[in-house]
Amino acid sequence: MSDPTSDGANEPTNKVDRVIQKYDLGDVGDELERLWLGDGDEKRSVRDLADLFNKRILQSAIDASDVVTLGENIDHVYNALTGEESDQTLVRARLEQNGVDVEGVENDFVSHQTIYRYLKNHRDAEQPEPSDEERVEKAEQTIQRLRGRTTAVTERSLEGLQKNDAITLGSFNVLNDIQVLCEDCGRSYDVTDLLERGGCACESE
Repeated sequence: MSDPTSDGANEPTNKVDRVIQKYDLGDVGDELERLWLGDGDEKRSVRDLADLFNKRILQSAIDASDVVTLGENIDHVYNALTGEESDQTLVRARLEQNGVDVEGVENDFVSHQTIYRYLKNHRDAEQPEPSDEERVEKAEQTIQRLRGRTTAVTERSLEGLQKNDAITLGSFNVLNDIQVLCEDCGRSYDVTDLLERGGCACESE
């Protein structure tokens, strides 16, 4: 990792470029733009790009420290720091014990809004207007991602309560079924089915 200090003349004017310089992340800015403007499976949302960028920061910090094995599973370490894994305290302690400034790294993490402003304002990147199919696909991906996250959080919460005898519960599965009710005709659809069929059947009647 490079020295985070810089003379004023060469100091970047935005956080993303400052962090790229601080952690020697090379041409990651070009990569972010390419993935944001990409087609098909290459295309990434700004949320995905923020996670990608933050993982690069974390990987650089780990590579510059005495931690060896943690860097082999950067996804797990990142998810632990962002609160999506149960062993957050253990991971933080191990990083800190091996010379990683965890608080400093977390302060250098960026939000998806920061990535969006960086691409739009500092790289002048402009996405083409999405088609209706792309809008539907994006909506479905967003809903599925949130549904998966809600299911995972529910499972962990119940397992924690179960483990501490706070509730009585045997083996269980969490069913996260989102139904959409069309109030015009009274039909009910699973949200994924509704999106795949292009809307409610009453529109064609």
